[in-house]
Amino acid sequence: MNRPTNLIETIEQIVPNLKKAERRVAESVLQDIEGTTRISIKAFSAQTGVSEPTIMRFARRVGCDGFSDFKLRLAQDFAVGRMYIEAERRVQAGDTDSTARHVYQSATDALATAFAGLDEKTLTGAASIIAKADKVACLGVGGSSAIMAQEMENRLFRFGLSVTSSADPYKQRMLAAIADRNDAFLIFSVTGKPRSLVDATEIAAGRGANVIAITQPQSPLAAHATTLLPLSVPGDEVHFNFPNRTRYGQMLVIDCLSALVGALRQPASARKLHRIRTVLLALHGHTEAQPIGD
Repeated sequence: MNRPTNLIETIEQIVPNLKKAERRVAESVLQDIEGTTRISIKAFSAQTGVSEPTIMRFARRVGCDGFSDFKLRLAQDFAVGRMYIEAERRVQAGDTDSTARHVYQSATDALATAFAGLDEKTLTGAASIIAKADKVACLGVGGSSAIMAQEMENRLFRFGLSVTSSADPYKQRMLAAIADRNDAFLIFSVTGKPRSLVDATEIAAGRGANVIAITQPQSPLAAHATTLLPLSVPGDEVHFNFPNRTRYGQMLVIDCLSALVGALRQPASARKLHRIRTVLLALHGHTEAQPIGD
């Protein structure tokens, strides 16, 4: 059996094996998790109809020092997993039309917000740094940011740039350690907090490399970057089954940067794209307006 990952899961798993009084405590907690985090042991005793010593025994059974510690851990776990816990306790609206409308609206709002936050001078400067770099490293961790780093590599290599991407925390620091003054780093992060990215930024900047961060302003990552492309897309109502919409803003920045870099590296970039198109014809033949390796 898999070990439970948090207090709420622990309680759910042990309910069938509890004696009557402690089972009453567990069931009462699971029925109103949030309410339990705010109640006194005296009031909880009256509510459940069990003695305070029984409540204390239950708290210790699940690994807590006492009822106060139990409430604290319960509150922490509930805060972290609230959208998932609530999803299990109610039927989710899953019809195609409302889902498609939600995704569409979320994407358009995120794009509008990200576009409004773009600074033309900073964007142009970042593109110029990338276009002139000897080597480019694209870094990100986690979900969308790691994928965006890969996507940036995918956009830039076709212009003839020496570019790599990494989501490995060790390799990120290693790439930063061997950075030179004419290298460029593109760091993607929704929060601007991952330790490996902040460390890599500090190390690379310390070696004189240009570090462009696409992240939240006022974040640790933003503070250490040499160029900041601020990306602050407010979260809408959180749903467990909808992805974070910030990635639409990240994609806007990626496409703007790659288009500018391609233009700045003319005519070499056009020649390289033409060579790519030529070798791809052997795979699919000639098609009008075929994407170049997408």
